[in-house]
This record gives sequence, C-alpha cells and structure tokens, in this order.
Amino acid sequence: MNPLMLFTVLGTTLLGSILPAVASASETPAHSPLVRVEGRTAPGKDGRLRLGFPGVTLHLRVRGHALAMGVEASSDQVYFDVLVDRRPPVVLRAHAGAGRYPLLAPDTADGEHIVTIVRRSESWQGTCEITGFTTANGGELLTPPAAANRRLMFIGDSVTCGEYIEYRPDDPIGDDSHTTNARLTYAMELARRLGAECTLVSAGGRGVIRDWQGIRTTLNAPQFYELALPDDPAAAWDPAAYVPDAIGICLGTNDFSQGIPDEREFVNAYVEFLRKIRRDAPQAWIFLMESPILIDGPDGGVPKRSALRGYLQEIITRAGDPRVVFAPVSHYPGVPNNGHPVAAENRAMADALEPLFRQTLGW
Repeated sequence: MNPLMLFTVLGTTLLGSILPAVASASETPAHSPLVRVEGRTAPGKDGRLRLGFPGVTLHLRVRGHALAMGVEASSDQVYFDVLVDRRPPVVLRAHAGAGRYPLLAPDTADGEHIVTIVRRSESWQGTCEITGFTTANGGELLTPPAAANRRLMFIGDSVTCGEYIEYRPDDPIGDDSHTTNARLTYAMELARRLGAECTLVSAGGRGVIRDWQGIRTTLNAPQFYELALPDDPAAAWDPAAYVPDAIGICLGTNDFSQGIPDEREFVNAYVEFLRKIRRDAPQAWIFLMESPILIDGPDGGVPKRSALRGYLQEIITRAGDPRVVFAPVSHYPGVPNNGHPVAAENRAMADALEPLFRQTLGW
C-alpha cells in the first residue's frame, strides 16, 4: 500500500482515522524531545501524553510530506487546530476511541515543515491521550522550534477556555463543542502579541469558592490550579516545570452566578489562592481581571459587576503585594442566548489588556 494513501484531508476538516502504519513508516512517542509541549499535560503509559486543559500546544518540525498523530479520545467532542507553516489553521476532530489522524495535506511538498497543534476543547468536552506521531516515505521529525523566553499563565473559567468563541449565526441548535477554541482567546492572542509562551489553567463553570450551580465540592480554581488535568486529583502538577513571568486571573463569573457571594468568604479564599500562586511564582506579576460577562442588573437589579470589582480591590489591599494589580475588563455581550465573548470580543479584550501588560512587564 502506498503510504501516501494513509494521509487524507476531507474538506476543510481533518476527520476519521487513518490505517495502521505500514512498514516504511516511523513512529515517535508523544513524550519525546522531538515534540515540544506548551501547556500542562500528564504522562501516560508507553510515552503518551494526557491532555485535559484547553490551549495545550504541540510544536513539531518534520522533514517529508506525510505526518499523522495518534489520539485516544474520551468523546467525539475533542477538537484541535492544526497549523502547518504559514497556512490557515485546519480543524481536526478526534472521535471517541483510538484513531490516527493526518496532519499534512496530500499536496504537501517534500522539505521541512513547522506543525503546530492546539487543543481547542475544554476538559468537560473530553480528554485525550496523544499516543505518538507517524512519518512515512523516509520522513522524520527534527528538533522542534525553540520556546520563547517569556512565559504567561492565565487562570480562569469558560471565558479563558474560549467557550462559544467561534459562534456562527447559522449553527444548528445542539452540540456546540466545535465553537470552543482556546487558540482564539484573549489570553493566547495576548501571548502571541507579546511573543510569550502561554499556559491556560482554566475550566468551564468553575470559580474561586463555588461553581456556576453554587456547588462548593467541585474542583474549583484553587484545587485544579495544582493539577496537570483539571478533573483528576491524582494528576499533580509540578509548578517548577513552568514558572511564569506574569499571571492573569479571570475568575468570579461563576461564583456570582447564583447571586453575590459572601464578601469575607470570597475575599479570604481569593487571598489564600494568591498566596499559593505566589509560592510557586515568587517574582511574577499577577493581574486580577474583571469578568467580561457580569453586569449590574438593569432597573435596580443585582449589582454583580460592581460587587466583584469591589471584592477585587479589597483582595489587592489584603494581599499587600506590589506585584498584584487590578486589570479592568469591559463587559462584552456575546451573542443572543449566550453571554460568552466571541472572537472579535476576545480580540478587543486583548487590545485593552496589551498596554497594561506591556507597561507593567517592560515588554
């Protein structure tokens, strides 16, 4: 069988699995020095990488015209953006179970290519394991592109995950997992502008003290912050593996979902969370961001936005840390029936945050 038959692109989306590798193919485990990982992952068996957080990015350099990625997904809602050289991104959807997916188009020329794979999805939409990468016809993986010297981390909820960011008016009602795209969030956009690595430590529906339903036993931000996978308490993260220069925190939307939380409880929990973060990143600047979703209710309604802003100011005062600063964020309406900021609104958020980050960090 011609190895080229293993690598097919269906329309604008990479779908379906390819056949098992042939004799002329070469397999590289995901946990290899030839695969540079940006973001939090956990090790799996046989050199696999386990992914749960959104925005995890794999950087590769390949010589040849055929490359595939092995993925074992927990659901049909695991999506990636695949960028090859300077071409527009292509969407890869991994289906539940094990599969092997093409990363290069059939007309890809021989030579060296830079391949970037970005996990679009949130943890609740599905986790996955990257099992490895297959080259064919004498192709090989080379030393991947070097990492940037600057490092950013963003801690948040579904806004920082990029939920509903690629909404389209003609989308059918139902499964909207394809509309999530961490790559287009304000956080990753800002990191690209600043020439920095970016790690998203974010999980939809979570808060500081309670989730969007008011449940306090959920793994909320102070708990999932310490993990490599946001829903696996056994997957501890080593903070020394990635020490950021700056950290943006965008939390509060879900704590306020069921009403304004008790000020003392919220402020105390947030201050303790900051101490945990400061333990791991002693020199990092920390930006406390407002929620782009919360508003003060019209006609004398509940002033959630004002309350969160006041709480954040009190947290900064209580922290007594000159490297903890307030980062104002405007309200963005999202789209009808969904308040998550869409792509253009995330770019506007990055526009607003960029001058503050540049001036504060000297970048």
